[in-house]
Amino acid sequence: MPKAFRYPQTGALMRHYSEGDFLDFQIAPVPEPSLSAADLALLTVFAMPRWVMVLLGIRNALVKPFGLKTGTEHGYAPPTREDILERRYSGAFAVDHVSPEEVTFGSSDRHLDFRISVIKTRAPSGHVALATWVHPHNVWGRLYLWGVLPFHKLIVWRMLANLKDEAGQAT
Repeated sequence: MPKAFRYPQTGALMRHYSEGDFLDFQIAPVPEPSLSAADLALLTVFAMPRWVMVLLGIRNALVKPFGLKTGTEHGYAPPTREDILERRYSGAFAVDHVSPEEVTFGSSDRHLDFRISVIKTRAPSGHVALATWVHPHNVWGRLYLWGVLPFHKLIVWRMLANLKDEAGQAT
């Protein structure tokens, strides 16, 4: 089960953060210490279950008439590890930052900007933290964030649970 985590002031999301922005984080044990931040991103952010993809489809249908990005222009196919490391992935969650300890993905739109961070921590046995930063541009962005927040919490929990599932399959 994920537990609370404090996003570091030196993290890549802090270059975007300003007072009043949304910043959420959860942490879980790393199933295999040799996994890099890019590997962990593939096991979490890009291993979404079918029900999440259905929710994304509903979201896209609802926001398309308002001219918001739907992600369908690039698709939701996961990147390769090399796509992440070489910052070539421009799908719905385009690569924003890459380092050995942290990878961030996201995009900017008229109503808000968002980024997702995958951090591999060193603390005692190694953990992975998923952090989400959102900067609403206007009232529509704040309403959108309010509407998706309950789903966001559940989806992040599921992403971190994927690691436990992966560890179980490896044994």
